[in-house]
Amino acid sequence: MSNNHVGWMGASLSLPSLSGEEVEIEREREREKESAKFVFCYGCERVENPFCCFIFSTFFILSLQSAFRCSFTYDASICHFYEMTHQKIDLRSTLTSMSYDRLGEDGGTDNSQLLNHEQILQPGTAEELTLQGFCLSKGKAILYYMITVLLVGFPLLFSNWKPEWAIYWKRRRCPLSEADTILVTDADGQLQVVKVDVEEVDDTFDSQYVITSPHANGSVQNGVSDSTRLTQPIHSLMRYFIYQHIKYVWVTPRQSFVQLYGYDGNTPITSLLNDFRGYSIEEQMQRLQLYGQNAIRVEVKSYGNLLITEILNPFYVFQIASIVLWSFDDYYLYASCIFFVSCLSIGVSLYETRKQSQALHDMVEASNTSEVIVLRITAEKTTVEVQISTLDLVPGDVVVIPSNGCTMACDAVLISGNAIVNESMLTGESVPITKTPILISEEGEIYSAERHKRHTLFCGTQVIQTRYYGTAQVLAVVVRTGFNTAKGELIRSILYPRPLDFKFYKDTMKFIIFMFVIAAIGMSYSIYIYIMHQEAVIKTIVRTLDIVTIVVPPALPAAMTVGTYYAQSRLKKKGIFCISPPRINMSGKLKLVCFDKTGTLTEDGLEVWGAVEVANGQLCSPRTEISGIHYKSHLLSAMATCHSLTYLHGHLTGDPLDIKMFEATKWALEEPSAEDTHRFDILTPTIVRPSSLTSLPPSQSHVEEPNASHSPMLDAQCVTDAPHHACVSDTPSGHSQPHLISHAQQGSHSEVSADSLKDSTQNTVAPHATPSEMYPSHSPPPHPKTTSPSPSNVSAVSDADVSVRAGFVSTEVPVLHSVTGEGKDTVCGSTDFQEVHLNNQIPYEIGIVRQFPFSSNSQRMAVMVRVLGKQRMDLYVKGAPEVIQNLCVPESLPKNLGSVLTQYTIQGFRVIALAHRTLDTKLSWHAAQRIPRDQVERDLTFVGLLVLQNMLKPETAPVIRQLKDANIRTVMVTGDNILTALSVARDCGMIGVTDQVLLTKVTPPEADLPPTLSFEPADTPDILLQYSDRTDNGCVAVTVERGSPKHHYAVTGKAWGLLCQYFPDLIPRIVARGTVFARMSPDQKAQLVEELQSIDYIVGMCGDGANDCGALKTAHVGISLSEAEASVAAPFTSRTNNIQCVPQVVCEGRCALTTNFSVFKYMALYSIIQFVSVLILYTAYSNLTDPQFLYIDLFIVTVVAVFMGYTGATKVLVPEKPLGSLLGAVNLFSVLSQIALVMAAQVLAYLYLLQQPWFVPNQPTPGEEQDNTKSWETTTIFYASSFQYLTLAVTFSPGKPFRRPLYTNLWLTVSIVTLTVTTLLMLFCPWHWLMSIMQLRVDPEDPLIIYRVTLILIVATHFVLSLATENFLARSQLLKKFFQFVTCKRHPKNKYKHVMREIDEDPTWPPIGNNVYGTHE
Repeated sequence: MSNNHVGWMGASLSLPSLSGEEVEIEREREREKESAKFVFCYGCERVENPFCCFIFSTFFILSLQSAFRCSFTYDASICHFYEMTHQKIDLRSTLTSMSYDRLGEDGGTDNSQLLNHEQILQPGTAEELTLQGFCLSKGKAILYYMITVLLVGFPLLFSNWKPEWAIYWKRRRCPLSEADTILVTDADGQLQVVKVDVEEVDDTFDSQYVITSPHANGSVQNGVSDSTRLTQPIHSLMRYFIYQHIKYVWVTPRQSFVQLYGYDGNTPITSLLNDFRGYSIEEQMQRLQLYGQNAIRVEVKSYGNLLITEILNPFYVFQIASIVLWSFDDYYLYASCIFFVSCLSIGVSLYETRKQSQALHDMVEASNTSEVIVLRITAEKTTVEVQISTLDLVPGDVVVIPSNGCTMACDAVLISGNAIVNESMLTGESVPITKTPILISEEGEIYSAERHKRHTLFCGTQVIQTRYYGTAQVLAVVVRTGFNTAKGELIRSILYPRPLDFKFYKDTMKFIIFMFVIAAIGMSYSIYIYIMHQEAVIKTIVRTLDIVTIVVPPALPAAMTVGTYYAQSRLKKKGIFCISPPRINMSGKLKLVCFDKTGTLTEDGLEVWGAVEVANGQLCSPRTEISGIHYKSHLLSAMATCHSLTYLHGHLTGDPLDIKMFEATKWALEEPSAEDTHRFDILTPTIVRPSSLTSLPPSQSHVEEPNASHSPMLDAQCVTDAPHHACVSDTPSGHSQPHLISHAQQGSHSEVSADSLKDSTQNTVAPHATPSEMYPSHSPPPHPKTTSPSPSNVSAVSDADVSVRAGFVSTEVPVLHSVTGEGKDTVCGSTDFQEVHLNNQIPYEIGIVRQFPFSSNSQRMAVMVRVLGKQRMDLYVKGAPEVIQNLCVPESLPKNLGSVLTQYTIQGFRVIALAHRTLDTKLSWHAAQRIPRDQVERDLTFVGLLVLQNMLKPETAPVIRQLKDANIRTVMVTGDNILTALSVARDCGMIGVTDQVLLTKVTPPEADLPPTLSFEPADTPDILLQYSDRTDNGCVAVTVERGSPKHHYAVTGKAWGLLCQYFPDLIPRIVARGTVFARMSPDQKAQLVEELQSIDYIVGMCGDGANDCGALKTAHVGISLSEAEASVAAPFTSRTNNIQCVPQVVCEGRCALTTNFSVFKYMALYSIIQFVSVLILYTAYSNLTDPQFLYIDLFIVTVVAVFMGYTGATKVLVPEKPLGSLLGAVNLFSVLSQIALVMAAQVLAYLYLLQQPWFVPNQPTPGEEQDNTKSWETTTIFYASSFQYLTLAVTFSPGKPFRRPLYTNLWLTVSIVTLTVTTLLMLFCPWHWLMSIMQLRVDPEDPLIIYRVTLILIVATHFVLSLATENFLARSQLLKKFFQFVTCKRHPKNKYKHVMREIDEDPTWPPIGNNVYGTHE
């Protein structure tokens, strides 16, 4: 293969290549385009110069004046000038239909309607990006920095918060081909500024990525003379930018940026198999420059960088401004304490941030520092193995997977050999998976990592061990590296989570804006007061700005996360880990939970209940003792071979169903072991045999293992090292029978040499006896006893036996040497004779030649096998009964299949169908490895059913009942049979046992007939039989509750597809009442979740397998049942392997949501209380003192806000759901009513003070800036407000139904009691030292008991009214109905409620007995 072909695969394989002449033409066009730009040297680019800016502005204004004087006559010269200065010569290539496989872009994407500075990538998808090009404008930049100096750096601060503002302030829009900065807008409207980087490349670099420029930075600047261009060298450059760790390169023929992919898109499988044999060093270096290092790096910032980032956070900037402001107002003590607390908070935040970043960094860094062996092409065109760092891997590299396993550092597709992989890091499923090489039979397909995941080794997964045949190694082609890998995508989802569309977070910002409005009102009032009092300007400004720090507390955003943080900690103690804390709040609003069935609702391990064999066209009675079936039965052979089991560390591992099925056969499995390296130089399949063949005692095994090298059959094409070797001894019947010597029996017990075996001529083999004659029982042929190791007792058929053992994979007819009594060899050339002879000579063993892995989409798996000694191969298939039926010849289907299948499925058994096919004798081993799967999986013969018992987990039914009692819908989404799923749904309580079932047939259009949807009662056996026999039409099961118009649906995956295709308008009705969705593929599960979300359900998903990953990620709350501490397959991971975690998550979510609402309202009321206090004191020429502010802010508010989140969640779910909107009527009434009570209490206390005869109003001291803060007004307001903070702490600490009672929160209870007692002491025990510290006014001569008691009465009255308003009035149904009446709310806001109302009000739904007709597409 030439360097060009092996090297730049994108140009030679997947990209339409340009000829040398076309390349020169393109380059000439580029030069002409650049020259054209230089001609307009005083165009818009020159406007960057300030002087030129002034000249052009003047000229433009004069032109406009001229046009105005001409009565707005159109002046062509102005238009001509505008076109001269703004028009760009567009010489873009029209090759938009190219297929850029490494770029993953659709060549047909049309951006012609966009401006030349904009581009849309992947339009209409969740990954849609809008690019806008900008380049530096010197005039705007100079103006920006001048304003920054004048405003003391504030524009720089705003630019740090909003980088897109700096783009508009310093730069101008320009074509993307000239941009040095890109403003990226994602599908969620989030903005990010990225820099365009330029790298110089050599002349052999792929031309589609190369631009030419006389400037090394890639810019094309006007004003350069032609002579300068001719004298300066032309640089070959590559332009790109990196957005969220994904590289986007500039493609010159398309004049656009395109995402850079590996070989995971638009790459034919035939190319992966045939065209990748390793790169040369030069080719690898070029690809390394293009793709970058194969590293997933999580930046761990230094403490210095983190400190700067934290300080520049708006929260701490606001704190710093507040501290400065308080210092101006002589609140030094308070400012110092807040500064100390802020420093402590920053320190803790830095430590936690650094710790989390380091943990994530350590998790991903392990795969960045290992070594790997790759294939390299030398200058002599030979392939050598080279060990390199994984950092240097590039797409297209061919890596050698070591036999002892490794951790994958990239995504790679297997092209030879098998691998056993643990993918728990990605999927949360700890069961090892066998990966097989990609098939040549799929060469017509385009490779897809998702579709071909059974052949793909994903980054971050652990390859436990490998299996390879012959001299070939286990090889894999790298398809993705770095952050493009599956692991990289998951890490990116952690680093850049999509914003949650949760109303709580949206309302938070609106509420803060509302608080700013209140602050503006307070500022206006304070300005008015200080102007009326003729106060100094500085004092007026300081006190006015202080209102902002009071009304909008800096700690408000942090306080809102208290409930979530504590809920996350409590969940962790329960073994539930969360990697997305905002999802905890969403779990509090869950309205529907989808459950997988097997392993989630039911036990992990399936128990084999029995098997049903076909005989005389009927399914016989079930056999509960599987091993009692005849060992040569196709049913038993299918169960023993149709699996992907393997030995791992001495234990049989694989799918739990496969393990149970195989163990029920009581057969033995043998495969090449990693320690037996001599076995890997020959072709040895996995072998299964009845276990009785391996039970030979060591005392009966005294024959030495024949030397494999002495056999003439061990050639290049037909080579096998039989896992066990045969010897022959006399039998009681006079016939010589071979038996096996296991590995354990070799060694010291092997006393007969190979030469003695060859010299033995004592026994002959009778070719006419059949197994049934010799062994009438159903057990396999027994091993004869060896009486003596002498040559007289040993047959000389070792060569023949080795040849037969090679017959597992042989493409030739083995020659069987028979030894007569006279010592003459005879050759059995007749096939019939040979078959009969072999049947009598060898034990019954089956070699698994090839596996077709199980696929959720195909719902089946198959194996190609060869029985030892047979001249043909067999195919065994297992899978869903409806799938297997469609693959079988109709004549082989039992007549009673429907009734028997229904009998088991309606009882909740899981039923698997098995089938067999005898393959052509001409099919060789090599042909078997290449034959397409669909060519062999047809014309099957139905052989029986495997019935498995899948018991419900004991926790399932109580949890389902608990969720239903809480008015949370439960839905089953499974890949199992629909009747089995319905039975499980009834057993666990999702569907009542007495509910009726309606089956709805969905028929696709045929000829002139439109698609139809029909409903029929499912109570009659005929309907069940019809459904069980064939499901070609796809059926939907509907259960109707008696006496109620409500109904539940159970939908098959095939019916779901037909409904989505022909009846999309009925999908909302189906999902609104859907209960069971069976035979659903992974994509369909995710699609179902999306449909539920589209009708405003907050959806949860709970599953345990890799097939649920898509739905787990799509759902609002995905819970994975996994042993991993934090599987990135879902936001939540539970170590408890049952669904008890679901109500726990919901309870904690409801508790966290309620706590966050309470803390938010408390912080808002805290601001209002202090706001009212300060305004009253401003009126009285006073203010709170330093100690009073400290006592309120640090000892009361901070302590209460921190400990409010300690209250735990209740263990019982209730139908009532917590509020989800801060701006809802109930919350607004709660906040506004509490504000009214607070204001009334403080005003009442102040007015009461004014009425006291001993009271002397506070008077300002003329000429002094300081207020007299030690006054009766300050003392009274301080006492009243202090109790109000404690009152609201109790009011906003609700207990049931979502949280435990207040007294269970020991920290909060002790804090409230302590602070209440302290405040009472200050009120009733005005000790001189205490009053001096707090700067409170006290009359040393009169204790003023009546005044103090009255204050307590006012506070007590406020306490009672506050509790009553919050607990009885704000939560009353009467108030809710009143709000609905006032707002004229007649219909629910959620779409699913509208759908349910339509269903309930529609008397014709479901149309039982009538057809619903769809439309053709």
